[in-house]
Amino acid sequence: MSTPNGPLPLLDALTRQGVHAGKRASHARGYCAVGHFAPDAGAAAFAGAPLLRDGPLPMTVRFSVAGGDPHASEKTRSLRGMALRLHGVYETYDIVLVSEPIFFAATPLSYLSYLEAHAADPRTGVADPQRLAAHAQRHPDTARLPALLAAHAAPASYACTPYHSTHAFLFTGADGEARPARIMAEPQAGTQYLSGAQERQLPDSFLEREMDERLLHGPIRFRLYAQRPAQGDPLDDPSMPWRGQDKVLLGSLVISALADDSCDHMVFLPTRLPAGIAASDDPILRARAAAYAAASLKRRR
Repeated sequence: MSTPNGPLPLLDALTRQGVHAGKRASHARGYCAVGHFAPDAGAAAFAGAPLLRDGPLPMTVRFSVAGGDPHASEKTRSLRGMALRLHGVYETYDIVLVSEPIFFAATPLSYLSYLEAHAADPRTGVADPQRLAAHAQRHPDTARLPALLAAHAAPASYACTPYHSTHAFLFTGADGEARPARIMAEPQAGTQYLSGAQERQLPDSFLEREMDERLLHGPIRFRLYAQRPAQGDPLDDPSMPWRGQDKVLLGSLVISALADDSCDHMVFLPTRLPAGIAASDDPILRARAAAYAAASLKRRR
């Protein structure tokens, strides 16, 4: 029987709003792009992964809007995603990032409760207020991300928001020591959210065209960092922001063009890691990877 740590309960909760044939259970609306990763010369001392020393590496990118609706408005105040696959000769590396520094929940149990509480009641079409209140009382960790999302408008461009792994990973350096870090990508173009007028006037679908026009003027660039924890920052709770300000530059992400929809068939797993980088003991990290893999098998049937 599956437990909250296994893939099936989370997958069932993710798809409770309805399944769209051939579409992802999460981050169903998205666009594909291509580019390359250029490692920084000084990164090897912190992260001795061979994949991060060899470059530039070709890269597949999928930008997305959170949720299972492939027609979701791109103005909604929800997470944006940037999933990357770095293609090495012998290894691949998936980096799964979102537009806020924390995840929905601290544990698989609280994440499952969050998804179930926010599922629409089939009789009313909206979430049950009593279920929401009961969930909030049991799992206060799930209030942090909604508060961040409500504090600002949606990103004005996929190219103008920072992205975060929210999970910690262990990077083994040239000295053989394993060091924990979260991953973050900072946009060269800076951070920009929609204005009030843009929220009212832009169509629900605008991000792909915006990126296409932006790419006419040159590549979209991000700096990829490993964020080191401050003392007391949790390694196993992605719902908590880190206070650590020490960042190690791993390299540059250079997005050169939008692509066809072939990346929609790819499964980006946050635990698909190269030699020299390992998953932490974060239970949400492992539960997400298992649920995404199960969801991929389900949508291919």
